[in-house]
Amino acid sequence: MAGADKPLVRSLQRGLRIINVVAERGPLHAKPVARRVGLPLPTTYHLLRTLVHDGYLARLDDGSYVLGGRLDWTGIPMANAAGRSLAAVASGASGD
Repeated sequence: MAGADKPLVRSLQRGLRIINVVAERGPLHAKPVARRVGLPLPTTYHLLRTLVHDGYLARLDDGSYVLGGRLDWTGIPMANAAGRSLAAVASGASGD
């Protein structure tokens, strides 16, 4: 595990926080994502766009975001992942 004296990649941390929020609460629009992760809206849009481009999130026709096909390694259909943390999705635990 990284020690306190080693630098961390903040943009990666932010992107992962966004993925976790969308996994727990999605589908979500950009503004609620920004509020939940505590980032400015423009920064959130940039990160969301990158996560969509790389397949970690998907943007729906109404502009909201859900987990993308790149996270399909979980073996759980993404529609069933709504309302669960990324850790729960990865472990196969139920959201109840």
